[in-house]
Amino acid sequence: MRIRLAALLIFTLLMGTAQAFTIEEIRLRGLERITEGTVFNYLPLEVGDELDAARSADAIEALFDTGFFDDVQLLREGNALIIELQERPAIARIEFIGNDAIAGDRLRDGLAGAGLGEGQSFDRSLLATIVRELEQQYFALGYYDIDVDSTVSPLPRNRVSLRLDIEEGEPASVQPIQFIGNRDFDTDRLRDQFQMGPKPWWAFLSNRDKYSRERLSADLERLSAFYRDRGYADFQVESTQVTISPDRQRIHVTVNIDEGVQYTVGEIALAGDLIYPESELRSLLEIESGQIFNQRSITRTIEALRDKLGERGYAFARINPLPELRETDREVDLTFFVDPAERVYVRRIRISGNETTRDDVIRTELRQYEGTWLSTRDLRESESRLGRLGFFGDISIDTPRVPGTTDQVDVEVNATERLSGSIRAGVGFGSDQGVILSLGIQQDNVFGTGDRAEFVANSDDSDTLYRISYLERNHTMSGIDRRWALSFRDRDADEADLADYGLETATASYGYRIPVTSNDRIGVDLEFDDVTLKFNNPTTLQEEFEQNNGSGNQVIRTNLSWTRDTRNRAIFPTQGARQQTRLEASIPGASDLEYYRLTYEQSRYVGLTERFTLVLDGSLAYGDAFGDTDRLPFYENFYAGGISTLRGFERNSLGPRDENDDPTGGNFRALGRAEVRFPIAQDDEGNNLRMSTFIDAGQVWDREEPGDDGDISVSDLRYAAGLGLVYYSPIGPLTMSVARPLNDKAEDETQFFQFTIGAFF
Repeated sequence: MRIRLAALLIFTLLMGTAQAFTIEEIRLRGLERITEGTVFNYLPLEVGDELDAARSADAIEALFDTGFFDDVQLLREGNALIIELQERPAIARIEFIGNDAIAGDRLRDGLAGAGLGEGQSFDRSLLATIVRELEQQYFALGYYDIDVDSTVSPLPRNRVSLRLDIEEGEPASVQPIQFIGNRDFDTDRLRDQFQMGPKPWWAFLSNRDKYSRERLSADLERLSAFYRDRGYADFQVESTQVTISPDRQRIHVTVNIDEGVQYTVGEIALAGDLIYPESELRSLLEIESGQIFNQRSITRTIEALRDKLGERGYAFARINPLPELRETDREVDLTFFVDPAERVYVRRIRISGNETTRDDVIRTELRQYEGTWLSTRDLRESESRLGRLGFFGDISIDTPRVPGTTDQVDVEVNATERLSGSIRAGVGFGSDQGVILSLGIQQDNVFGTGDRAEFVANSDDSDTLYRISYLERNHTMSGIDRRWALSFRDRDADEADLADYGLETATASYGYRIPVTSNDRIGVDLEFDDVTLKFNNPTTLQEEFEQNNGSGNQVIRTNLSWTRDTRNRAIFPTQGARQQTRLEASIPGASDLEYYRLTYEQSRYVGLTERFTLVLDGSLAYGDAFGDTDRLPFYENFYAGGISTLRGFERNSLGPRDENDDPTGGNFRALGRAEVRFPIAQDDEGNNLRMSTFIDAGQVWDREEPGDDGDISVSDLRYAAGLGLVYYSPIGPLTMSVARPLNDKAEDETQFFQFTIGAFF
């Protein structure tokens, strides 16, 4: 700035003693890196202009303002204007020393945004400002003992090297938050609403005790929500004080609040253009007169009303809650003003991101169509159906307005594809299965058609399995899927902790999946089983079966199933449910054995918060013989115990046993599970990793056992509680649990830790 003022003053004095003249030529001197064209673009003078003191000052000012020059002088030779320029040096490189908390690339980006990046002109006057900016970046992370020294080194060709030596010091830690003005809630309760504060001794990787303005602001919002969800409609945060200790190691935060008083809800009114009958909208209200005022219920009501109007095409409806506080009665009257805005319909559906999956496969799953009114319900259903395909890692549906219109939108579906094919060859280990050897080739989206092809070879201590299958999606125009499969299983039951026998099963199946509604499907399959049994020292049960049926049997079986799936995605769903009823029955007269098995399974998912999901699982299974067959084949019995059925108990260990004290299973099984899942990582890995706390229940009964009265008692159920972990790793799913039985008996076989890693079937 001093150079600029000096140049202007000198030239003003010179021009004050000289006459103005008409410029016949302009020559530039002193340029090294900057081109003449760049200078002329900024210069407010050209040949033919008359140059006087005022226009000379403007020209000098304009060239200084470019930031390219340290000095500018205007000289005259005859009627030629000579401009002497001294370029500022260019920054050749910027080096950071001592920066551990903030990466160098992030610091460089901050400097470049402030006008001090590599390749830019160096302005020494900005250096102090840049140092202060770096300090502010560290202050935001809680480093208040930061010290930055700068060194500028000249380089050839009018360049400089900038070095910044950083002493970060130790980050300051937030001390227990203090509150002033709280009467109805104690300080500890309010501290629980803050994510910022002293970290527990065991959370050594936590950054809970690091201060930032953004985190404090978010915590204050949570505090306000805490009060307003409990009726304190006029709660206010009056002020906050943040101080740092003299040694810059401790941060003290004090929050001054005015709790106000607790309000209840008075009258609730609906106003505006309701579109629907008022009674129908009132049924969606999440809050009632006489209840404690609750801001969260008001927010849910707004969302429910907006979604309802969106079902009829009013996708941009505005719902404005207008509260009126009556302080004397301590009541809040609420008026929900409904502005439906314009009704819109879909002009066009655009699909992007699907590099492999064909557009028609995606469009088949969409329930929103072109040329129809936009429906928020249909959009949600479309997104859920795409998520249940399992082809996509992320799905987003946007509805931008068509430019120049008020009643049209386009639906833009962006689907980020996950890897739908895999070749797996690996070794795993399970506490139940022992060593697992696997080879699998699977393609869930063959040539982008949505078809699934699979070949599996799998072996563990008890089972060897080979399977090849193909699922053809949308075999017909009405959306019917077709499936066929061939498999061979060789089981050593003794290694599965069952009675000592061998079982070889060859199976061929063919069937269809028939859509009934958007969420319901019926499955119809025909299966052929060829079963061969091998006995070493047969038990009484095995001897009876062999005497009555022989050691080799062929069964033609029909499988009927009904599935209802409303989950929002296939892997770690957070809302919705999945139910399935399945009947497997041999065909009389065409099979050596006549029996059936009926199962019902259901899983419900309730999002408690953004991170926590309640999962309720349950299943019932029953089997029996009919016709000439005396009882359900023992190898078709149901079992319980182990990581996949009832954690805390050894695999297949519950229920009836034979004379050798080996589990035989039963023809009736009941299982139940209540589980709260939550991610333990916030990054992309969090999508594949969940931890849970659970309670399992279950038991197996045999109602066909001679001498058994057939009674099924709830008191026979076994319970266990513990912690679980599921991780979809690149080599296959990892499932782990630690569990303690809650009511085990002396004869029960328990197991505290159970896990499986690697592909299993």
